[in-house]
Amino acid sequence: MKVITVTNQKGGTGKTSTTLFMAYGIARQGKKILVIDLDQQADSSFSFHVPYEDSQTTFQLLTGTATLPEIIVNATDKIDLAPASPDLSQLDLLLAGKLDPQFILKDALKAVSDKYDYIIIDTPPSLNMAVLNALTASNTVVVPTQADLYSLKGLNELAQTVEGIKRRSNPDLDIAGILIGRYNARTVFTKAITSALEEMAGQLHTTVFKSKIREAIAVKESQNAFKSIFDYDPHGKVTKDIQAFIDEFMEKEN
Repeated sequence: MKVITVTNQKGGTGKTSTTLFMAYGIARQGKKILVIDLDQQADSSFSFHVPYEDSQTTFQLLTGTATLPEIIVNATDKIDLAPASPDLSQLDLLLAGKLDPQFILKDALKAVSDKYDYIIIDTPPSLNMAVLNALTASNTVVVPTQADLYSLKGLNELAQTVEGIKRRSNPDLDIAGILIGRYNARTVFTKAITSALEEMAGQLHTTVFKSKIREAIAVKESQNAFKSIFDYDPHGKVTKDIQAFIDEFMEKEN
């Protein structure tokens, strides 16, 4: 079982979209997937049409009032979901003073270790206890970003976070790569920022994925329709971008 965290401490970088791309794309290869939503906005949960009001959530899991098998719901034939809720905003306060609270999720995953091929964790745009749990529990990290100036700042902060996690709770944590989304290859600015991102990747001891996801309205339309991009726009250029990223990621990991 491979555990993947999708994270970036900067907001608006496409973490949920990347989580969905990976879940649907890897599931198409016949793999069984569990998506764990740790973002209080619960966008991954909403995208799978799972209302948190009807479910126990990762809030109950991380506060010790439910087990992981108890909160998992079925999303598609090959994808299960551990949904999130706005209650996660209280998590840091409730876990303050607990012994080794960053290991809660890692310990919880033992209950499903023989059930899934991949676990993909969607995280909030911050450094909080949910993110620390995700990084401590994971084998590898995918960092979605955009070709803009502010993304460079976010990656510098993430580099410090990952190094701290590797020192304290997960020395084997690996960063698979930086994924550039909403990419426009026609602008000089985009090319310049991409070059800077490639340099920044060195601080994370990783690389920028060769595959880049162009900006396309089909991504938002597929989410609005509660459909996989592979079903909504199977022959679209952006879908080919996403498939190329999935293939590149799987080649790196295998």
